[in-house]
Amino acid sequence: MPVNTEARRRRQRRQAALGVALFGLLQLACTACFAALCLIPGLPGWLFALFAALAVFCAALMIPALMVLKKRFAEIKGGELDEASKY
Repeated sequence: MPVNTEARRRRQRRQAALGVALFGLLQLACTACFAALCLIPGLPGWLFALFAALAVFCAALMIPALMVLKKRFAEIKGGELDEASKY
């Protein structure tokens, strides 16, 4: 049995949250870039719609990322990784 299971679980939760936070920063940067491209003067309508859709898509990707983070926290709390490491 591991000596400090709770410390390992805290580290795993911190790593999972950091991963989602970095993913969120990347998606925020992509959203900002696509939104800035929408502001180009004289842009054709179809290109404006494409850049706007890409900006919304990048921002919407945070919803599944947060759902996965919630599931990952539940896995860490339940000790699934600790159980799997026994085999």
